Amino acid sequence: MRAIRLHPFPDAQHDCPHCLQHLDVFGWHTPGMRNLADLRCSICGRQYYGDLAAGQALYTPMLLEKEGGVVYHKHGVEWFAHWLRDSYAHRTEVPVPFEVEKRLPITREVVLLNCLDTLYGHSLLKLLNAQYYLEGEVDLILIIPSFLAWMVPDGVAQVWIVGLPLKRGTEWNDWLAREIHRRVEDFQSASLSLALSHPNPEDYNIERFTGVKPFPLEQWEDRLKRPTVTFIWRDDRAWQMPADSSTAGVSKKLRRWVTRPSNSGAAQRRLVGELAETLRCEFPTLDFAIAGLCEEGNGDGLPTWVQDLRRTTMDDDHERRCCERYASSHVVVGVHGSNMLLPTAHAGGLVELIGSERWGNFTQDVLFRETEDCRETLFRYRFVPTSTPPLELAQLVRLLLRGRDSFRRLMNAGPGSV
Repeated sequence: MRAIRLHPFPDAQHDCPHCLQHLDVFGWHTPGMRNLADLRCSICGRQYYGDLAAGQALYTPMLLEKEGGVVYHKHGVEWFAHWLRDSYAHRTEVPVPFEVEKRLPITREVVLLNCLDTLYGHSLLKLLNAQYYLEGEVDLILIIPSFLAWMVPDGVAQVWIVGLPLKRGTEWNDWLAREIHRRVEDFQSASLSLALSHPNPEDYNIERFTGVKPFPLEQWEDRLKRPTVTFIWRDDRAWQMPADSSTAGVSKKLRRWVTRPSNSGAAQRRLVGELAETLRCEFPTLDFAIAGLCEEGNGDGLPTWVQDLRRTTMDDDHERRCCERYASSHVVVGVHGSNMLLPTAHAGGLVELIGSERWGNFTQDVLFRETEDCRETLFRYRFVPTSTPPLELAQLVRLLLRGRDSFRRLMNAGPGSV
C-alpha cells in the first residue's frame, strides 16, 4: 500500500546532523502542507522536525532543528527548504476555517491524504492519489483546501476542508496541527498517503473527480464538422514573441525587462486572435474559445466570434463548465503551467508553449489520457517554444485536427493493408 505509518508513531528515517545518530521518534505534527515527525537525538538532546515521506518530501525530505530553525537538507532543493524555514520562523496559532464532512462510517484501516499546498497544481495532483485508496481495503480521509472540495470523489470516508488560500499554503499553523492531531487520535492507528507528486494516468479516472467525461477520441473525425479549440489563458505567464535583434547584446534578464510589452495582456490577445483567425481560414466552422483566469475578464481585442470564458475569479460551477468546454475540445493550447492540468485531462489533444526556463518541468503540467499506443500519445501531445508565432502554431493545430486519422492508419498498417 502506498502509505506509511502515521499514528500513533510515524515511520521516520532521519539522522542527527551533529552526532550522525538515528533520531528517536516521539510523535507527529501536521501544521499545514508539511507532514512532520517529532524527533530527538538521544546523544546531544537536540530536537527536530523531520519531513515524513509524502508529496515532495518523498523525494527531498528536510530536517529542521527546533532551536534556531536551521534546515538541513542534502538535495539542493532550496525552494522546498525555504518554505520550511520561513514558515517555521513565522508560525502562527490563529484558527482557520475547518469543516468536517463524515460521508461513510470508518470500519477499516485509516489512510490520511493531505492535499494542502501553496501551488494549485501540487494540491490537485495530490488529490488524484485518492482513487488508488478508494479501490483498496482502507477508509480514506482527505485533508483538502476549500477550492478543491468540489472535486472530492465518491467513496471518501471523511473530508476535512481547510479554508487556507494558496497564498498562505506554506503556513505553519499550530492550531491546525492540534486540530488534525485531535481528530486522528480518535482512531487506534492511521497511515499517511505517500501523495505521489505525479500519479500514473492508470491510477485515476478524471471523470470520478470532476464529473465530466473527457473528449471521446473515437468521435474525433465525426466532430470535425465543427472543430473545437480552446486557448488556456493566464496573465502571469503569457504567450509573447521574442525580443528583436536590437537587444541582442543585452543580458537575458535585462532583455526580458526592457522588451516586456507595456500591456502583456494586449500582446497575448493579439497573438491569440491571430491564431484563431488563421485557423478559421482553414476551418470555417471552427469553434474557438478562451478560458482561464484574467484580470480584465473581457473579450476586448479578440475576434467577436471567439467565445471568452475567462473570469477574474473562479467558483465551483464555472470550473465545471470549463471542464465541459475542455472535454468538447479536440485540442487545447496554452503556456506551460498548472493551468494546463484539467484542460489536458479532458481534451483530445494538446499544443503547449513552453519556455527554456521550464524545460526541467516538462510534462509535469499534463494529465495524459491513457492510451494503448505510445505513438498515439506523441502525436496528440505537442510541445513548442513560447516564441512560436501564430502561423506556425496554427499549422500544428491543423495537423492534429486533420492528421490524426491518417497517422493512426499509417502506424497500424500491416502487411497487405496499404
